[in-house]
Amino acid sequence: MTDAVRASPSLSARFFRWHRWLGYVVALQVLAWVLGGALFAWLPFQAWVKSAEAVRKPSLSLPADWAQALARSPLAGQPVQGLSAVATASGPAFKLRTAQGEQWLLASGGPLPAPTADDIGRFATSLYKGHGRLQAVERLAQVPTQWLMVRELGAKRDVWVARFDDGLQTRLYFSGAQGEFITARSDAWVLYDFFWRLHVMDYSEGEDFNHPLIKGASLLALGLVLTGLVMLGLALRRAWRRRAH
Repeated sequence: MTDAVRASPSLSARFFRWHRWLGYVVALQVLAWVLGGALFAWLPFQAWVKSAEAVRKPSLSLPADWAQALARSPLAGQPVQGLSAVATASGPAFKLRTAQGEQWLLASGGPLPAPTADDIGRFATSLYKGHGRLQAVERLAQVPTQWLMVRELGAKRDVWVARFDDGLQTRLYFSGAQGEFITARSDAWVLYDFFWRLHVMDYSEGEDFNHPLIKGASLLALGLVLTGLVMLGLALRRAWRRRAH
């Protein structure tokens, strides 16, 4: 009996420590939710995160005889499953989907040349409408991960990036072999994506917001709120009783 009594304070202290550390974990995640929500509300989404303030969409102007040029091209005899006109660093082009795979042609009918760094730089400058200058153009086999988990282009490989030295460090990405504009990214996008991953607790892809981890954290946060409300109710009852006496 004496041993059990002696053991009980140690057990209570152990449960108190577990409770305290679990509370820290919940508090950190709630803090991430609150900070993320504030960031999402205040950060200009279209202007900064989507780079609408700094980058315009590519304009596409096809030559008048594009249909005749396409009919004279080496791919004219192949069955085409899909066709789309695309602005590239080498000019207007056609992306054709055939049984042999994806094929590219200039709008003039000739083969699409591989873009150079100068081609990408000129194309990026024509799309950029911000206040910075073109800082560098480079070809990347893989876009590096930022802030430990933010991947600007997901798993996409072999791309060109044109960097501008504005306040948000705007970056324009293009496909490596064709020079097709993919998207624009900036430090604002990285910040937003980082807190979005923390918000949904998906640290790999940042797209799944219905997984067990966030469900469990939500239940713990709900329990934290409910117990807080109970404690508040008890405190109010004690204060009411003191006034009554």
